[in-house]
Amino acid sequence: MIFKKLSNILFKKNNIKTLFLVDILYMKDLNAIYNFKNGDFLIKQLNFILKNQTKELIKKTLNRDIKIKIKNTHADIFEILLFDNLTIEEIVTLKNIIYECVVSNDFKLLNSDSTINIDITIGCSKGADKSIKIYAEKAVYNAKLNFLHYMYYDSFLYKNEAVNENLLETLNYSIEHNLVEPYFQAIMDNSNDEIVKYEALMRIFDKDGNIVMPNIFIHKAKKCRLYTKLMEILFDKIIIYILKHNIHVSINLDYIDILNPQIKKSLISKIKEYEIGSFLTFEILESDYITDYSLLEDFILKYRNQGIKIAIDDFGTGYSNFAHILKIRPNYLKLDGSLIKNLNKDKNSYEMVKSVVEFSRALDIKIIAEYIHTEEVFNLALELGVDEFQGFYLAEPSAEIL
Repeated sequence: MIFKKLSNILFKKNNIKTLFLVDILYMKDLNAIYNFKNGDFLIKQLNFILKNQTKELIKKTLNRDIKIKIKNTHADIFEILLFDNLTIEEIVTLKNIIYECVVSNDFKLLNSDSTINIDITIGCSKGADKSIKIYAEKAVYNAKLNFLHYMYYDSFLYKNEAVNENLLETLNYSIEHNLVEPYFQAIMDNSNDEIVKYEALMRIFDKDGNIVMPNIFIHKAKKCRLYTKLMEILFDKIIIYILKHNIHVSINLDYIDILNPQIKKSLISKIKEYEIGSFLTFEILESDYITDYSLLEDFILKYRNQGIKIAIDDFGTGYSNFAHILKIRPNYLKLDGSLIKNLNKDKNSYEMVKSVVEFSRALDIKIIAEYIHTEEVFNLALELGVDEFQGFYLAEPSAEIL
Protein backbone atom coordinates (compact mmCIF):
# COMPACT_ATOMS: atom_id res chain seq x y z
CA MET A 1 0.00 0.00 0.00
CA ILE A 2 2.81 2.39 0.96
CA PHE A 3 4.69 1.44 -2.22
CA LYS A 4 1.59 2.13 -4.30
CA LYS A 5 1.12 5.58 -2.76
CA LEU A 6 4.79 6.38 -3.24
CA SER A 7 4.72 5.27 -6.87
CA ASN A 8 1.61 7.36 -7.48
CA ILE A 9 3.33 10.43 -6.03
CA LEU A 10 6.40 9.87 -8.16
CA PHE A 11 4.25 9.26 -11.22
CA LYS A 12 2.39 12.52 -10.75
CA LYS A 13 5.59 14.42 -10.10
CA ASN A 14 7.57 13.12 -13.05
CA ASN A 15 4.84 12.51 -15.59
CA ILE A 16 4.86 15.17 -18.27
CA LYS A 17 1.44 16.07 -19.62
CA THR A 18 0.36 17.94 -22.76
CA LEU A 19 -2.59 20.32 -22.51
CA PHE A 20 -4.67 21.78 -25.34
CA LEU A 21 -7.13 24.57 -24.55
CA VAL A 22 -9.91 24.98 -27.12
CA ASP A 23 -11.53 28.43 -27.03
CA ILE A 24 -14.70 29.08 -29.07
CA LEU A 25 -14.37 32.39 -30.88
CA TYR A 26 -17.11 35.03 -30.65
CA MET A 27 -19.23 33.04 -28.19
CA LYS A 28 -20.83 36.24 -26.87
CA ASP A 29 -21.92 37.12 -30.40
CA LEU A 30 -23.33 33.63 -30.93
CA ASN A 31 -25.35 33.95 -27.72
CA ALA A 32 -26.59 37.40 -28.73
CA ILE A 33 -27.59 36.31 -32.25
CA TYR A 34 -29.03 32.86 -31.57
CA ASN A 35 -29.90 33.22 -27.81
CA PHE A 36 -28.36 31.50 -24.80
CA LYS A 37 -30.28 28.24 -25.22
CA ASN A 38 -28.73 27.76 -28.63
CA GLY A 39 -25.38 28.78 -27.16
CA ASP A 40 -25.67 26.01 -24.58
CA PHE A 41 -26.75 23.59 -27.31
CA LEU A 42 -23.60 24.45 -29.33
CA ILE A 43 -21.45 23.77 -26.27
CA LYS A 44 -23.10 20.35 -25.77
CA GLN A 45 -22.48 19.44 -29.42
CA LEU A 46 -18.84 20.49 -29.19
CA ASN A 47 -18.46 18.52 -25.98
CA PHE A 48 -19.75 15.40 -27.77
CA ILE A 49 -17.45 15.94 -30.78
CA LEU A 50 -14.33 16.38 -28.64
CA LYS A 51 -15.08 13.44 -26.33
CA ASN A 52 -15.91 11.07 -29.14
CA GLN A 53 -14.77 11.86 -32.68
CA THR A 54 -11.72 13.93 -31.71
CA LYS A 55 -10.62 11.65 -28.88
CA GLU A 56 -10.78 8.57 -31.12
CA LEU A 57 -8.81 10.29 -33.89
CA ILE A 58 -6.13 11.34 -31.39
CA LYS A 59 -5.77 7.77 -30.10
CA LYS A 60 -5.68 6.37 -33.62
CA THR A 61 -3.06 8.90 -34.73
CA LEU A 62 -0.76 8.37 -31.74
CA ASN A 63 -1.26 4.59 -31.97
CA ARG A 64 -0.28 3.95 -28.35
CA ASP A 65 -2.00 3.55 -25.00
CA ILE A 66 -2.54 7.04 -23.65
CA LYS A 67 -4.84 8.53 -21.02
CA ILE A 68 -6.91 11.50 -22.24
CA LYS A 69 -9.18 13.76 -20.18
CA ILE A 70 -11.56 16.19 -21.88
CA LYS A 71 -13.76 18.65 -20.01
CA ASN A 72 -15.59 21.94 -20.41
CA THR A 73 -13.87 24.21 -17.88
CA HIS A 74 -15.55 27.47 -18.81
CA ALA A 75 -18.54 28.57 -20.87
CA ASP A 76 -16.56 28.61 -24.10
CA ILE A 77 -13.32 26.77 -23.20
CA PHE A 78 -12.50 23.08 -23.27
CA GLU A 79 -9.44 21.29 -21.88
CA ILE A 80 -7.92 18.31 -23.66
CA LEU A 81 -5.31 16.84 -21.33
CA LEU A 82 -3.03 14.07 -22.57
CA PHE A 83 -0.91 12.21 -20.03
CA ASP A 84 2.05 11.97 -22.37
CA ASN A 85 5.15 13.96 -23.30
CA LEU A 86 4.24 14.59 -26.93
CA THR A 87 6.84 15.68 -29.45
CA ILE A 88 6.40 19.01 -31.24
CA GLU A 89 5.56 17.09 -34.42
CA GLU A 90 2.81 15.18 -32.58
CA ILE A 91 1.47 18.37 -31.00
CA VAL A 92 1.13 20.04 -34.40
CA THR A 93 -0.55 16.95 -35.82
CA LEU A 94 -3.06 16.78 -32.95
CA LYS A 95 -3.69 20.51 -33.12
CA ASN A 96 -4.74 20.08 -36.75
CA ILE A 97 -6.97 17.15 -35.86
CA ILE A 98 -8.71 19.15 -33.11
CA TYR A 99 -9.13 22.19 -35.34
CA GLU A 100 -10.44 20.26 -38.34
CA CYS A 101 -12.85 18.21 -36.22
CA VAL A 102 -14.48 21.38 -34.94
CA VAL A 103 -14.48 23.79 -37.89
CA SER A 104 -15.57 21.15 -40.42
CA ASN A 105 -18.69 20.27 -38.41
CA ASP A 106 -22.15 21.67 -39.02
CA PHE A 107 -23.65 22.65 -35.67
CA LYS A 108 -27.42 22.38 -35.27
CA LEU A 109 -29.72 25.03 -33.83
CA LEU A 110 -32.76 24.33 -31.65
CA ASN A 111 -36.13 24.37 -33.37
CA SER A 112 -34.55 24.92 -36.77
CA ASP A 113 -33.28 23.00 -39.77
CA SER A 114 -30.46 25.51 -40.13
CA THR A 115 -26.88 24.77 -39.17
CA ILE A 116 -23.91 27.03 -38.48
CA ASN A 117 -20.14 26.64 -38.25
CA ILE A 118 -17.99 27.80 -35.37
CA ASP A 119 -14.34 28.78 -35.20
CA ILE A 120 -11.84 28.15 -32.42
CA THR A 121 -8.43 29.18 -31.16
CA ILE A 122 -6.15 26.55 -29.65
CA GLY A 123 -3.45 27.09 -27.04
CA CYS A 124 -1.06 24.33 -26.03
CA SER A 125 1.65 23.69 -23.46
CA LYS A 126 3.27 20.73 -21.79
CA GLY A 127 4.89 20.20 -18.41
CA ALA A 128 4.85 18.26 -15.16
CA ASP A 129 3.19 20.78 -12.85
CA LYS A 130 0.19 23.09 -12.56
CA SER A 131 1.92 25.86 -14.54
CA ILE A 132 1.02 23.96 -17.69
CA LYS A 133 -2.45 25.55 -17.65
CA ILE A 134 -1.03 29.04 -17.17
CA TYR A 135 1.10 28.70 -20.28
CA ALA A 136 -1.69 27.13 -22.31
CA GLU A 137 -3.92 30.08 -21.34
CA LYS A 138 -1.17 32.51 -22.37
CA ALA A 139 -0.86 30.67 -25.67
CA VAL A 140 -4.61 31.03 -26.32
CA TYR A 141 -4.56 34.70 -25.34
CA ASN A 142 -1.62 35.56 -27.59
CA ALA A 143 -3.00 33.51 -30.48
CA LYS A 144 -6.26 35.48 -30.33
CA LEU A 145 -4.36 38.73 -29.98
CA ASN A 146 -2.42 37.97 -33.17
CA PHE A 147 -5.41 36.53 -35.06
CA LEU A 148 -3.91 33.03 -35.13
CA HIS A 149 -5.85 29.81 -34.66
CA TYR A 150 -3.05 28.17 -32.66
CA MET A 151 -0.05 28.92 -30.45
CA TYR A 152 2.25 26.75 -28.37
CA TYR A 153 4.14 27.73 -25.21
CA ASP A 154 6.70 25.34 -23.77
CA SER A 155 6.61 25.67 -19.98
CA PHE A 156 10.12 24.17 -19.72
CA LEU A 157 11.45 27.22 -21.52
CA TYR A 158 9.51 29.57 -19.24
CA LYS A 159 10.22 28.46 -15.69
CA ASN A 160 11.08 32.07 -15.02
CA GLU A 161 7.83 34.01 -15.41
CA ALA A 162 9.79 37.12 -16.37
CA VAL A 163 10.63 35.61 -19.75
CA ASN A 164 7.00 35.95 -20.79
CA GLU A 165 6.25 39.21 -19.06
CA ASN A 166 9.47 40.92 -20.12
CA LEU A 167 9.91 39.59 -23.63
CA LEU A 168 11.02 43.01 -24.86
CA GLU A 169 13.80 42.97 -22.27
CA THR A 170 14.79 39.47 -23.41
CA LEU A 171 14.91 40.61 -27.04
CA ASN A 172 17.12 43.58 -26.18
CA TYR A 173 19.32 41.37 -24.00
CA SER A 174 19.81 38.91 -26.86
CA ILE A 175 20.71 41.72 -29.25
CA GLU A 176 23.07 43.47 -26.84
CA HIS A 177 24.89 40.24 -25.95
CA ASN A 178 24.89 38.80 -29.46
CA LEU A 179 22.72 35.85 -28.33
CA VAL A 180 20.89 35.33 -31.61
CA GLU A 181 21.92 31.91 -32.88
CA PRO A 182 21.21 29.82 -35.98
CA TYR A 183 19.98 26.29 -35.34
CA PHE A 184 20.56 24.10 -38.39
CA GLN A 185 18.23 21.39 -39.67
CA ALA A 186 19.71 19.13 -42.32
CA ILE A 187 18.10 18.72 -45.76
CA MET A 188 18.88 15.41 -47.48
CA ASP A 189 19.16 14.56 -51.18
CA ASN A 190 17.11 11.65 -52.57
CA SER A 191 19.87 10.27 -54.79
CA ASN A 192 22.57 9.59 -52.21
CA ASP A 193 21.07 10.28 -48.72
CA GLU A 194 23.68 12.99 -48.19
CA ILE A 195 23.10 16.40 -46.61
CA VAL A 196 22.90 18.99 -49.40
CA LYS A 197 22.00 22.02 -47.34
CA TYR A 198 20.78 23.22 -43.94
CA GLU A 199 17.83 25.40 -43.02
CA ALA A 200 18.92 28.05 -40.52
CA LEU A 201 16.32 28.63 -37.79
CA MET A 202 16.55 31.62 -35.46
CA ARG A 203 16.84 31.13 -31.69
CA ILE A 204 17.35 33.70 -28.94
CA PHE A 205 18.21 33.27 -25.23
CA ASP A 206 17.11 34.83 -21.96
CA LYS A 207 19.41 35.86 -19.10
CA ASP A 208 19.32 32.35 -17.63
CA GLY A 209 20.38 30.77 -20.88
CA ASN A 210 16.94 29.34 -21.74
CA ILE A 211 16.08 29.11 -25.43
CA VAL A 212 13.16 31.25 -26.58
CA MET A 213 11.43 29.80 -29.64
CA PRO A 214 10.46 31.87 -32.73
CA ASN A 215 6.70 31.38 -32.30
CA ILE A 216 7.09 33.28 -29.02
CA PHE A 217 9.30 36.19 -30.00
CA ILE A 218 9.04 36.84 -33.76
CA HIS A 219 5.80 38.82 -33.66
CA LYS A 220 6.97 40.86 -30.66
CA ALA A 221 10.31 41.55 -32.36
CA LYS A 222 8.58 42.85 -35.49
CA LYS A 223 6.11 44.90 -33.48
CA CYS A 224 8.93 46.52 -31.48
CA ARG A 225 11.05 47.10 -34.62
CA LEU A 226 13.83 44.80 -33.39
CA TYR A 227 13.43 42.06 -35.98
CA THR A 228 15.86 43.67 -38.45
CA LYS A 229 18.61 43.68 -35.80
CA LEU A 230 17.93 40.02 -35.02
CA MET A 231 18.16 39.17 -38.72
CA GLU A 232 21.45 41.06 -39.09
CA ILE A 233 23.05 39.19 -36.17
CA LEU A 234 21.69 35.88 -37.44
CA PHE A 235 22.98 36.48 -40.94
CA ASP A 236 26.44 37.48 -39.67
CA LYS A 237 26.66 34.15 -37.82
CA ILE A 238 25.37 32.19 -40.81
CA ILE A 239 28.16 33.74 -42.88
CA ILE A 240 30.71 32.48 -40.34
CA TYR A 241 29.32 28.93 -40.61
CA ILE A 242 29.32 29.08 -44.42
CA LEU A 243 32.92 30.25 -44.57
CA LYS A 244 34.08 27.78 -41.92
CA HIS A 245 32.22 24.65 -43.05
CA ASN A 246 31.66 25.37 -46.75
CA ILE A 247 27.95 24.53 -46.41
CA HIS A 248 24.83 25.61 -48.29
CA VAL A 249 22.24 27.33 -46.05
CA SER A 250 18.54 28.16 -46.51
CA ILE A 251 17.21 31.31 -44.87
CA ASN A 252 13.52 32.09 -44.30
CA LEU A 253 12.17 35.38 -45.61
CA ASP A 254 8.57 36.55 -45.69
CA TYR A 255 7.01 39.26 -47.83
CA ILE A 256 7.58 41.89 -45.13
CA ASP A 257 11.31 41.10 -45.14
CA ILE A 258 11.37 41.54 -48.90
CA LEU A 259 9.74 44.96 -48.57
CA ASN A 260 12.20 46.02 -45.84
CA PRO A 261 14.92 48.15 -47.51
CA GLN A 262 17.25 47.83 -44.51
CA ILE A 263 17.20 44.03 -44.61
CA LYS A 264 17.69 44.00 -48.38
CA LYS A 265 20.59 46.44 -48.18
CA SER A 266 22.29 44.49 -45.39
CA LEU A 267 21.87 41.17 -47.18
CA ILE A 268 23.08 42.26 -50.59
CA SER A 269 26.15 44.10 -49.25
CA LYS A 270 27.32 41.12 -47.16
CA ILE A 271 26.61 38.62 -49.91
CA LYS A 272 28.76 40.64 -52.30
CA GLU A 273 31.50 41.25 -49.71
CA TYR A 274 31.93 37.58 -48.81
CA GLU A 275 30.98 36.17 -52.23
CA ILE A 276 28.63 33.59 -50.73
CA GLY A 277 25.64 33.84 -53.09
CA SER A 278 26.15 30.32 -54.41
CA PHE A 279 25.94 28.99 -50.82
CA LEU A 280 22.50 30.47 -50.12
CA THR A 281 18.85 29.66 -50.73
CA PHE A 282 16.13 32.13 -49.77
CA GLU A 283 12.92 30.40 -48.67
CA ILE A 284 10.10 32.81 -49.38
CA LEU A 285 6.82 32.10 -47.61
CA GLU A 286 3.95 31.74 -50.05
CA SER A 287 0.86 33.49 -48.70
CA ASP A 288 -1.98 35.82 -49.58
CA TYR A 289 0.00 38.63 -47.88
CA ILE A 290 1.90 38.95 -51.17
CA THR A 291 0.06 41.86 -52.77
CA ASP A 292 2.55 42.83 -55.46
CA TYR A 293 4.20 39.97 -57.31
CA SER A 294 6.18 42.40 -59.49
CA LEU A 295 8.14 43.43 -56.37
CA LEU A 296 8.74 39.79 -55.55
CA GLU A 297 9.91 39.10 -59.10
CA ASP A 298 12.34 42.06 -58.94
CA PHE A 299 13.69 40.81 -55.61
CA ILE A 300 14.23 37.31 -56.97
CA LEU A 301 15.94 38.58 -60.12
CA LYS A 302 18.32 40.75 -58.10
CA TYR A 303 19.42 37.93 -55.82
CA ARG A 304 19.56 35.34 -58.59
CA ASN A 305 22.23 37.53 -60.15
CA GLN A 306 24.26 36.91 -56.98
CA GLY A 307 24.00 33.14 -57.46
CA ILE A 308 21.32 32.68 -54.80
CA LYS A 309 18.69 29.97 -55.23
CA ILE A 310 15.02 30.66 -54.52
CA ALA A 311 12.53 28.35 -52.79
CA ILE A 312 8.81 28.98 -52.33
CA ASP A 313 8.02 27.80 -48.81
CA ASP A 314 4.82 26.12 -47.58
CA PHE A 315 3.67 25.45 -51.13
CA GLY A 316 0.48 23.49 -51.77
CA THR A 317 -2.03 25.20 -49.48
CA GLY A 318 -3.11 28.77 -48.97
CA TYR A 319 -2.56 31.01 -51.98
CA SER A 320 -0.86 28.43 -54.25
CA ASN A 321 -1.21 30.45 -57.45
CA PHE A 322 0.41 28.35 -60.18
CA ALA A 323 0.40 31.30 -62.60
CA HIS A 324 2.75 33.21 -60.30
CA ILE A 325 5.01 30.17 -59.98
CA LEU A 326 5.28 30.12 -63.76
CA LYS A 327 6.47 33.74 -63.64
CA ILE A 328 8.83 33.37 -60.70
CA ARG A 329 10.33 30.01 -61.74
CA PRO A 330 11.87 29.23 -58.33
CA ASN A 331 14.61 26.64 -57.97
CA TYR A 332 12.59 24.79 -55.32
CA LEU A 333 9.04 24.33 -54.14
CA LYS A 334 8.96 23.39 -50.46
CA LEU A 335 5.77 21.46 -49.81
CA ASP A 336 3.53 22.56 -46.97
CA GLY A 337 3.90 20.36 -43.91
CA SER A 338 0.17 19.64 -43.79
CA LEU A 339 0.51 17.69 -47.04
CA ILE A 340 3.51 15.64 -45.93
CA LYS A 341 2.51 14.74 -42.39
CA ASN A 342 -0.59 12.83 -43.59
CA LEU A 343 0.95 11.46 -46.76
CA ASN A 344 0.48 7.89 -45.52
CA LYS A 345 -3.10 8.44 -44.35
CA ASP A 346 -4.75 10.99 -46.62
CA LYS A 347 -5.31 10.13 -50.29
CA ASN A 348 -5.88 13.80 -51.15
CA SER A 349 -2.47 14.76 -49.72
CA TYR A 350 -0.86 11.93 -51.70
CA GLU A 351 -2.51 12.99 -54.96
CA MET A 352 -1.68 16.66 -54.33
CA VAL A 353 2.01 15.88 -53.80
CA LYS A 354 2.00 13.68 -56.87
CA SER A 355 0.50 16.51 -58.98
CA VAL A 356 2.95 19.11 -57.69
CA VAL A 357 5.90 16.81 -58.41
CA GLU A 358 4.69 16.27 -61.98
CA PHE A 359 4.06 20.00 -62.46
CA SER A 360 7.51 20.82 -61.12
CA ARG A 361 9.27 18.25 -63.31
CA ALA A 362 7.96 20.04 -66.41
CA LEU A 363 9.43 23.32 -65.15
CA ASP A 364 12.72 21.86 -63.90
CA ILE A 365 11.86 22.87 -60.32
CA LYS A 366 13.01 20.66 -57.46
CA ILE A 367 10.66 19.57 -54.68
CA ILE A 368 11.57 19.66 -50.98
CA ALA A 369 9.38 17.85 -48.46
CA GLU A 370 9.63 18.95 -44.83
CA TYR A 371 7.89 17.32 -41.82
CA ILE A 372 9.35 13.93 -42.71
CA HIS A 373 8.55 12.36 -39.34
CA THR A 374 8.37 8.61 -40.02
CA GLU A 375 10.05 6.04 -42.23
CA GLU A 376 6.73 5.34 -43.96
CA VAL A 377 6.24 9.00 -44.90
CA PHE A 378 9.86 9.19 -46.06
CA ASN A 379 9.46 6.15 -48.33
CA LEU A 380 6.21 7.47 -49.82
CA ALA A 381 7.77 10.88 -50.56
CA LEU A 382 10.72 9.09 -52.14
CA GLU A 383 8.36 6.95 -54.22
CA LEU A 384 6.58 10.09 -55.48
CA GLY A 385 9.85 11.56 -56.72
CA VAL A 386 10.48 14.23 -54.10
CA ASP A 387 14.04 15.56 -54.54
CA GLU A 388 15.01 16.62 -51.02
CA PHE A 389 13.84 15.78 -47.50
CA GLN A 390 13.75 17.51 -44.14
CA GLY A 391 12.22 16.52 -40.81
CA PHE A 392 12.65 15.04 -37.35
CA TYR A 393 12.90 11.50 -38.74
CA LEU A 394 16.13 12.53 -40.48
CA ALA A 395 17.55 15.22 -38.18
CA GLU A 396 16.37 17.69 -35.55
CA PRO A 397 17.48 21.35 -35.54
CA SER A 398 20.87 21.64 -33.84
CA ALA A 399 23.37 24.31 -32.87
CA GLU A 400 26.06 22.12 -34.43
CA ILE A 401 26.65 21.20 -38.05
CA LEU A 402 26.20 17.45 -38.62
